[in-house]
Amino acid sequence: MRLTLRTTSLLAALLVFTSLTLPAWFRGEYPHPAGPAFDKFATRQYLREAERIHPEVILLGDSILTKGVDLEIFQAQVGVAAYKIDIPGSSSALWYLLVKSTITDLEPAPRVLVVLFRDSILTAPTFRTTGPYFDLIDRFAAPDDSLVIERAYLPQLTPLQVALQEYFPLYTYGEILRVKLDSGLRRLLPQAFGCDGECADDAMTNVLGDMRPEVFAQSILRAESVLYSPAELDFNARVNQSFLPEIVRLTQERGIQLVFVRAPTNIFPNPADEPPALHAYLADLQAWLAARDIPLIDLSRVDGIGPEQFVDPHHMSLEGKAIFTPIFADAVKVYLK
Repeated sequence: MRLTLRTTSLLAALLVFTSLTLPAWFRGEYPHPAGPAFDKFATRQYLREAERIHPEVILLGDSILTKGVDLEIFQAQVGVAAYKIDIPGSSSALWYLLVKSTITDLEPAPRVLVVLFRDSILTAPTFRTTGPYFDLIDRFAAPDDSLVIERAYLPQLTPLQVALQEYFPLYTYGEILRVKLDSGLRRLLPQAFGCDGECADDAMTNVLGDMRPEVFAQSILRAESVLYSPAELDFNARVNQSFLPEIVRLTQERGIQLVFVRAPTNIFPNPADEPPALHAYLADLQAWLAARDIPLIDLSRVDGIGPEQFVDPHHMSLEGKAIFTPIFADAVKVYLK
């Protein structure tokens, strides 16, 4: 009984201590607004790199862009300087942050921004924002990025979770503390051999990227099945809850021509297996973009790219990359004249 009382008292003291110190440490409001607590550092890595190049065209996407487009071949074919921001695991929330704090901040502004996307990812604001993807978002988000919190995180919370985030600091800051602990442990051994934090993160990305993708094919499809749910394929219901309108607004304010290109994938090797709702979604997306003078180029089915040119449901082989890059460059070149 005495031990139980002592343990309870210790836990209560720890709870009071963290409730007082965590808000002070993060310099946040308390009660804390619901949603994640982004740290104050927002990397400008891509801004610095792009400023050295002064690109006329920027390519934006995830690992599909990495594996599908050869930048040197693309530049040679379009005849202008290009820069590629291809972040594995990224999605529309991160693309919005990159448009907001990197691409539209460039001087001079690029003439064209090309977003290589797949299916309904443009209007899926919560997709790839939690778990291991939170660290990616936190690297580019600042504490005042309220739109990311509003559209990417709040829709995922129950009323109980909202209350816990507002009034229970261990819950409020738990995700960022977990990410920092995980990041510190991951970097500990490499730092002993002179590899700094950025070096360790790049090494991890390269190691994961070199693993045989076919091993993960089924888990990839399971994780991404949400993109083909009836709710996500209702374009008109989703668009105003997404980051797409803001991406359009920000680029148009800077006079940047936005071009969306639908990428080929091996998710539905047989076109007849594509959900009928996906066809309606893409038609609605194209009409919405056309009303804003924004082209959508559908390269999801092109000659020479079939199941044999893929190594997993998303990523092309080197052969596929060699075939797709000139096709992609020719499609984009029209908007650089």
